[in-house]
Amino acid sequence: MQEFDVTDLIRLLWKRKSFILKTTLICLCLGVLVVLLSHKQYTSVSTFIPQKPRTNSDQRALDAYLQKENPNIYETNEILNANLYPQVVENISFRKKIIYMPVCEGHNGEKISLVEYLSSNKYRPFHLGQWIRKYTIDLPATIRMANGEDTVNENTGKDTSLITLSRREKQAIDMLQKGVTLWIGEDNALLNVTTEDPLITARLAQNILSLLKEEVTNYRSTKIEEQWAFLKQQQEIAIQELESKRKEMTNLQTTQHSFPTQNIDITKSFLLAEYQQIFNNYQNLNQRLERLKLKKQDTTPVFTMLEEIYVPYQASNTKQGIIITAFVALGLFLGMVLVITLPYIAEITRSKFLIHHFPVKEDQEKDVK
Repeated sequence: MQEFDVTDLIRLLWKRKSFILKTTLICLCLGVLVVLLSHKQYTSVSTFIPQKPRTNSDQRALDAYLQKENPNIYETNEILNANLYPQVVENISFRKKIIYMPVCEGHNGEKISLVEYLSSNKYRPFHLGQWIRKYTIDLPATIRMANGEDTVNENTGKDTSLITLSRREKQAIDMLQKGVTLWIGEDNALLNVTTEDPLITARLAQNILSLLKEEVTNYRSTKIEEQWAFLKQQQEIAIQELESKRKEMTNLQTTQHSFPTQNIDITKSFLLAEYQQIFNNYQNLNQRLERLKLKKQDTTPVFTMLEEIYVPYQASNTKQGIIITAFVALGLFLGMVLVITLPYIAEITRSKFLIHHFPVKEDQEKDVK
């Protein structure tokens, strides 16, 4: 292969400048096509602090307030661990509720859910790339939708114990899968929601946070109610046992003349010990019920917002100018590389087309002259 110095290289590139310009123009057209077919992405970010379980100091303070002697007895924590929040958001039941929450308003002011927004073109602006994809790659799905195959199997739909998804619902849930992420740190949590519309992005993030707050609050209330029902049941049992011991002690008082004094004293001591144990358990249950009563009255929010949700005004993906500039630079570089390498490829492959357009020997003879 012949070696070129800088002057020869510049002369060769200038001679083939038309080819380089054509290559650059082709890459420019590809860049414009990519920009037209690509969707703008808008991201809404929200930061919040999840409510954490009570610390030991909080527990001791509450025990002191209730004048409780044994601080080791404490109910099961009703605060949902914040590390489980991403699993709640990714749950299929949670997402099915999200996709039916309103994200925009129609022309007549009606509320439009995410499922309706994604499945109907009248609520979404026309996009060339989406239209081309619909009638090329997604053509089979488009035909099935047109034939009314958007419903689940009839036998499956009769079983209400199973969660079923229609094609429209699956499309909306797939969008959530790609565009929603929830990150949990040690001190705070971060929610990222990305869609093609800034208003839909903000509404969707707001819906996710409101439903997450509702789910966590319901979890807390359910746990408290379960503990309350269990402790009330145990309290009723303790009351019955106390009443039973009172009757035994009353019967012992009325029949004590029929038994020796020593036996009566031993029986009394046993009954008093059992009665005292049951009474202590009854007092402990009352104190735990009082603790749950305070928890019922607790109005502390399940998480505190640090950064409120707002409508993103700027697309979060690469700008159109950067894409076009990158393709133009690629065209220039590719054109220069082809100008240098194609003559030698033509000589090696003996391709008539390449030899006709890139004659190496003709250039060599001119250089010699």
